[in-house]
Amino acid sequence: MLDQALTRDDLEVFFCIRKKTGSADRRALAKVLRALGIRLRGGTARWSLILRALDLSETQDPRHWADLTAPLLTANDVATLIGAKDPSIIYRWEKGKLPADTPPFPPSIDLSNGRKHARAKRWRKAEVLAWHQGRPLPRYAKAAPAFGALTPTK
Repeated sequence: MLDQALTRDDLEVFFCIRKKTGSADRRALAKVLRALGIRLRGGTARWSLILRALDLSETQDPRHWADLTAPLLTANDVATLIGAKDPSIIYRWEKGKLPADTPPFPPSIDLSNGRKHARAKRWRKAEVLAWHQGRPLPRYAKAAPAFGALTPTK
């Protein structure tokens, strides 16, 4: 699974980057890959590289592979999935403006590296469904910090 080569088309589907029909414009994908620090080799990338860019470990519970490799969702997709009338409510929920006694909304994945108005927030379908159904969110293994990245405490 980790060695599967992902083409530019595969990456556009995974990151949910929509382009105009018939267009060969790849600038949106290039911006996302640059923001995440992903460099394509021979026009492809491997899942291990994508997981590391998203701060996840390459060694995941096999039950989570389908969730982790499923295409990410935009706010519009999330709103449609859970029956919200307006996608802007998803951004409000993400900021913590939820109805009382509601658990926190699943964290978004920022594909913009902090660029303002980039419209590059995505969510995992499994997390959104778990939140919507009142189940605990899936827990994925995080990547270990680089050697020397931790500061010892006194």
